[in-house]
Amino acid sequence: MKTIINESQKGLLFQNGVLLKILGAGKYFTFGGKTIEVLSLDKEIAPSGCPLQKLLDCTGAKGLTAEVTVKNGDVCLHYVDGCFEDVLTAGRHAFWSERGEHEFKVYSTAEPKIADVPATVLAQLGAAYVTEINVSAQNKAVVSYNGKTAEYLDEGRFFYWNGAVKVAARIYDMRVQTLSISGQEILTKDKVGVRVNFTANWRIADHKKLAEEYGDFDTVLYTAAQLALRDYLGVKTMDELLADRENIGAEILGELKSRTSEMHIEILSAGIKDVILPGEITAIMNSVLAAEKRAQANVITRREEVASTRSLLNTAKLMDENATLRRLKELEYIEKICANVGEITVDARSSLLSQLAQMIGGKEE
Repeated sequence: MKTIINESQKGLLFQNGVLLKILGAGKYFTFGGKTIEVLSLDKEIAPSGCPLQKLLDCTGAKGLTAEVTVKNGDVCLHYVDGCFEDVLTAGRHAFWSERGEHEFKVYSTAEPKIADVPATVLAQLGAAYVTEINVSAQNKAVVSYNGKTAEYLDEGRFFYWNGAVKVAARIYDMRVQTLSISGQEILTKDKVGVRVNFTANWRIADHKKLAEEYGDFDTVLYTAAQLALRDYLGVKTMDELLADRENIGAEILGELKSRTSEMHIEILSAGIKDVILPGEITAIMNSVLAAEKRAQANVITRREEVASTRSLLNTAKLMDENATLRRLKELEYIEKICANVGEITVDARSSLLSQLAQMIGGKEE
């Protein structure tokens, strides 16, 4: 049987299943129970005809291979001529030396944090081998190993080995944040069920202590705000709630601050955005408001009528006491009438002067 091995391959010569030697490039003929297994120089040595140890112990194998043994819990990064090639897990690995200069860097995953491996190499490993944590400029991070706090991170990019130690991180946003409670139902002192939309601005004061003492602190903060609303608004009547809504925000702020004083959170501001009344109460209040506005309109109308009547009475008294003023008033009305007259018809039975005098109520001279 003819077998051709090219420059990018190696061959393993077997006789009756026993490895005899390693073959280089060339043309070979086999017979009498001999076989040749061809292996690529570009791949890890993994013979199918014999164990790897037999190949490494074979005559002439010394100097042809580079090998490394990776223990359980370790990770090995394989470089060829200074370039990252692949990652090796627990086991014995061998590569052909003709491919280039091999370098093996072994790391223990018992110490998860990676400090001396380029980020470009770690990015190629992927989530199967590495956990990546990115912390932005406005954030802080708390890293835990197997559930126990291990370190605190500022801004940066960090990598950890995936292994026996489970690495987890929680990112804390140190900027001002908004807490919103929408449609919170509260029963007032006078037994009226209202819904309140509440908002508060807050920020983390100490993320380290917050991480040590609280798990889901968002839920704790939300619950504290709910209880502050219920306890404070529950002792007010509906009318008090509506009349003093602006001041209630400042009072609830103080109540919320007292409830969160040990949470390592700073409450900056708080207030009620909306108070939503039941439909029937809204209808009643609209009716009351409409009645009040109608009453106010009636009062204004009567006031204006009285003022107008008083003005007419004063004018009448002045005209009664002063003939000249009365005459001027008559002329004023005649002027208004004439302004709307399109034409004047003169009766031929009397003189023009007499007719004009009669129109203005005067006498002919």
